[in-house]
Amino acid sequence: MPQEYEEMFGKYQHSLDSKGRLFVPSKLRAALGDTFYVVIGMEAYLTVYPTAKWREFLEKCNALPASKAPSVRYLLANAAMCEPDKQGRFLLPQKLRSHAHLTDEVTFLGLGDHAEIWNSADYEAKENAFFTNGNLAEVLEALGL
Repeated sequence: MPQEYEEMFGKYQHSLDSKGRLFVPSKLRAALGDTFYVVIGMEAYLTVYPTAKWREFLEKCNALPASKAPSVRYLLANAAMCEPDKQGRFLLPQKLRSHAHLTDEVTFLGLGDHAEIWNSADYEAKENAFFTNGNLAEVLEALGL
């Protein structure tokens, strides 16, 4: 399957405004496009998919056997289609903000084919623990680097 998206990388700090809007980092705007999708993550963060990756995700959901299909119900029920305004801001629904503990300072991560949105303090704690515990060497070794 041909790549239908631009790759995203980097860590960006932003603040939620009083209405629950967040700026899309300028370096990620082209990759995310005019419409993207935000869903709850496996931990207290949000996952952001450009349209092409979202469609791939939905195809996988639709291909699940009937016995597994209900397991994505809560994930899809809490997904949000987002369209940034002219200033590059988009509204994050309250349910998604609550899941990721987003109240003020937010860290936006570009992770190749998708992005993540974290509470900045939560992310910094996870990142510091990762480097403190020597996990980087393990990851680099697994990648053959």
